[in-house]
Amino acid sequence: MAGGWRWHILAAIALALAPIRVLAASDDAAAVCGPSVSRAPALEPVIATSIASANDHSFGCLAWQSFVYLNWRARTDAPGEPDRAAPFGAPGATVWETFATAEGLFRPKGGAPLAWPDAASAGTRRLDTSVQADGGILVDRAGNPVYYEILLNRDEFAYIVANKLFDAETQLAVAREHGIVLPAGASERYGPIGAIEVKAAWKVLTPAEAAERPRRFHVAEAVLADGSRALVGLVGFHLNQRVEGFAQGLWASFVQIDSAPLAGETGRTGRYSFFDPDCLRCAANAMTEPPQATQVEQVFPVAPSARAVNAYMRALIRAADPQSPWQFYDLVGVQWPQFALGSPTPVPDPQRSARQTLPLAIGMPSTATLMNPVLETFRQFPNVSCIGCHAQAATARRGERGAYAADYSFLFRRAESLSGR
Repeated sequence: MAGGWRWHILAAIALALAPIRVLAASDDAAAVCGPSVSRAPALEPVIATSIASANDHSFGCLAWQSFVYLNWRARTDAPGEPDRAAPFGAPGATVWETFATAEGLFRPKGGAPLAWPDAASAGTRRLDTSVQADGGILVDRAGNPVYYEILLNRDEFAYIVANKLFDAETQLAVAREHGIVLPAGASERYGPIGAIEVKAAWKVLTPAEAAERPRRFHVAEAVLADGSRALVGLVGFHLNQRVEGFAQGLWASFVQIDSAPLAGETGRTGRYSFFDPDCLRCAANAMTEPPQATQVEQVFPVAPSARAVNAYMRALIRAADPQSPWQFYDLVGVQWPQFALGSPTPVPDPQRSARQTLPLAIGMPSTATLMNPVLETFRQFPNVSCIGCHAQAATARRGERGAYAADYSFLFRRAESLSGR
């Protein structure tokens, strides 16, 4: 297609859904996506699985189109698939909210996963984890912790099930002999999109936030770790999408715009979920325990390459529905590998390939720094990034030579074996 974008419509690939129209051409495409891209993101349930012109602007547009697709209302009869008859923002669980949960895939003692419809998340969400990757807890101004969850799409689920990687022993054998390599882009065996993992951050909404119109959060009903029920709002969204030709994938991060001010910003009098402008002695980005609120500042600004597409998409969403909560989300930035594999491990081993050895190559990423203020609140430092962290992802079991690589995904460490380990 024009501009090198190859938009894969699920109806035309394997699922026999009703066809939909291709992305409409936009005069603004070059301004927001770069001169080589002639189609800007649109409010349509399509997703790109490859990209011809790799730069921050074009990957930012790809990320926004994926964000639209993933946040389309899901079909009630087909978890993980968009309801193409519904408009963007229609009530109901979104596509990614009906992806498989880690609990549905990685069963006790390496047991076989539930079938896809049963492994998929549906109905009321269950949020058990309030701890960030570094062990910190983010507490909102009402004294409640933020909750996190990780889900994966059907293509990644199919890859793990087909190769029996839900069992720690089999996983180790596959990693040792062949390497774990998640599908990037469309494949006949695993599906039309490629592997996608989503990590979401939810805050408990106050009565005022729940009643506000337009709502500034995408909301869901949730059962929290203590068994209580609450209405929660989406505050952060990490996307790892394996794009054809890019081994480490696209890493993109979105944040709800009321989360926290930019560090050093003056006149900070707005309403924030994680910042009190009247607390002059509150230390920024210091760990706290509930009910002590965390004073958060966003250390790194939204990437310059994302600003135009953010403004473009917010205007597009508002024009379609002035009440849509999706107008209140920003793409923080994108990270993608400029080289597929890069240099090998610091201590080369002729018996093992670079895909099996830790750390995996980071491929000279487009940026060395990318994090989300509500997902990595306490790790907002230079040279901290998605690819840099996930290059250390290992299998659940260690072999005789140590840990084996799990293709930039920490999900694999959840696998158990018959021994229960």
